[in-house]
Amino acid sequence: MSTRILHCSTAVENYNMCIEHSVAGFSNRAAQPDDLVYLAVKVGKKTLCGARFKLHEITNHKPWPDGERYVHVLSIKDVEFCQPFDMAVLSEVGGKYWSMMYVQASKTIRDKAACDLLDQTFSANKAEHFIPFEVASPLPIESVEPTTTTINGTIDDAPLTRDSIKIQAKLAEIGDRMGYNIWLPRNDRNRVLELWKPSLGAILEGLPLNYDTDTISTIENIDVLWIQGRTIVRAFEVEHTTSVYSGILRMADLMALQPNLSIKAHIVAPVERRAKVMQELSRPVFRHILANSCTFVSYSSIEELASEKRLEFMTDAVLKVYSESPKDFILG
Repeated sequence: MSTRILHCSTAVENYNMCIEHSVAGFSNRAAQPDDLVYLAVKVGKKTLCGARFKLHEITNHKPWPDGERYVHVLSIKDVEFCQPFDMAVLSEVGGKYWSMMYVQASKTIRDKAACDLLDQTFSANKAEHFIPFEVASPLPIESVEPTTTTINGTIDDAPLTRDSIKIQAKLAEIGDRMGYNIWLPRNDRNRVLELWKPSLGAILEGLPLNYDTDTISTIENIDVLWIQGRTIVRAFEVEHTTSVYSGILRMADLMALQPNLSIKAHIVAPVERRAKVMQELSRPVFRHILANSCTFVSYSSIEELASEKRLEFMTDAVLKVYSESPKDFILG
């Protein structure tokens, strides 16, 4: 049994509906029956938890307005309630970056001190009935601002913009023309395929990788992968929100889960966001994990490379020309 936090971002309606319909939805398949889940939602500036439960059986019931986003839905059992408490209490054991350590991607919380603190805080605030939050006049999902952490279970990213889909399509096209197989997240695939026609057999329906469940659930949500045989050659995260955390966190998760992998990773973003990407990659929490493996590539560089007529005769090494390392940024 694992302990997880299921964060509903700012979607109060989705938070309430998890309890009303006795279901929990995830955008990856890491969560398993009998996992203990703390349900949370952002209200104002606080991330509040008012319920916890165990996961039960896989179901197709998706009551949320954006239910198509969730590839893994389970019914829930042994539901308990509490007076909503601020999950920033986890900073006592996780420090400043507690949300990255415990919330991102509904990951398994392996820190016993964090699990104990959650249990103690929840138990101290126990309530007999669920306390739903009031749903304000709903904004269309497209207008919801992303938070600074990656969230799973209800809304984990702001919807992809058209520009980012174009860049995903160009990255897929470049890799295909170089002879690599291409992996795209299932949630993005149809939109990318509207802009890119893969060669026969180029796009993968499943990942040909032999890793544990947590690693696979992280890998399958990376925006674009170039794969040769059973090896990931390049991994790309296209940053399309006002925050650049989501892609960087996913890359950091991948490297932390599989420290022996020698994957070359790239954060792809508009050139005007170069400084922001470099600043985040240079943070101590990321620098140790990503300094030697993750670089910045601009949208314009990808467009330039995609227009190259000799791609079929090139290898992935050409990306070194277009990439910028956070090490260079620090020194510069």
